Amino acid sequence: MWLCLAVLVLASCADDSDGKDSASSSEGPTGTPRQSPSGAAQGASFTVDGRELLLDCTGEGAPTMVLEVGEGAPRQALSGIGDAYRSQVRVCSYERASTDRNIVSDLHGLLEAAHVPGPYLLVGHSAGGLLVQAYAAAYPDETAGVVAINPVPAWQAWSTLAFNEMTSRERKDEAAYYGGANGESLDYRDISRLIAESPAPRTIPLHVLISTAAQCDSPKDICARTYPAYEQISRAVARRWGEGRFSEVEAPHEIPVADVQPAIDDVISRARQ
Repeated sequence: MWLCLAVLVLASCADDSDGKDSASSSEGPTGTPRQSPSGAAQGASFTVDGRELLLDCTGEGAPTMVLEVGEGAPRQALSGIGDAYRSQVRVCSYERASTDRNIVSDLHGLLEAAHVPGPYLLVGHSAGGLLVQAYAAAYPDETAGVVAINPVPAWQAWSTLAFNEMTSRERKDEAAYYGGANGESLDYRDISRLIAESPAPRTIPLHVLISTAAQCDSPKDICARTYPAYEQISRAVARRWGEGRFSEVEAPHEIPVADVQPAIDDVISRARQ
C-alpha cells in the first residue's frame, strides 16, 4: 500500500501492483506517441508540451471515462472503477507529470494527442476530485459529467471554514501543504483559483461523494475537528453547479467501488439524456 499523508482527508492510498506500461513510436498532433494512434490509447507514452505522459484506455462506449487519481498514487489506483465500467464505456487513466494549472492543460493535450473521443466523464478521487472540477471549469464543452470522490476542498473555503478548528501550527502546515509542500508539489491554491475564477457549470452533471467522519481515526484528531467544515464545503460545491448532487457513505477515505458506483451511474445516466 502507498503511504497515506496523515493530514486531514486529503491523501490517497492505492495498491499499484497490477499496473503495466507499454510503448513504441509514431507521431500525433500535440504530442509524440510511442505507439500508433490506433493503439496509442492502450498503454502509450506521449510527449505533451515537453512532458512525458503515460495513458491507458480500455473498453468502448460513450461518454469516455477519464480517471484522476489521488495525490502520489499511480494511474492504476482507480482500476477497480475501470474494471466495473469498461464493458459499458471507454475508460482512460494517465500518469500526471506536472504541477498546478498545467495538469489541466496536460490532460487536455494528452487526450487530443491520443485521439481519445470526448466528451469526457471525469472521475476523480481526493486530489483528483479537485482536479476534475478544474478540468470542467477550463473545458466545459468537452465535459460530459463529473464525479468527485472525497475531493480535496478548495483553498478559499477551506482556509475560511476549517482553519478555525486548527492550532496555529496546523494552520501553518496546512497552508504549506496547499502551496506545494505535498507529495506531488501540487499548488492546490492555484488549482482552486482556476475553479473560482471560472463560471459555475450550469448544465454539466456533477456528483460529489464523500465519506462520513468514519474516515477519521479519532474523534479528537484534526480530521474529525474539521470534518463539519469539509462536509459543508462539499455540499456547497454541489449547490454551485446547476446539475450538482451530493451524497455521503459510511466508508474510509478510499471508498469501495460498490459504494462509488451509484454516484457514477447517476452522472452517466444524466449525461446520456
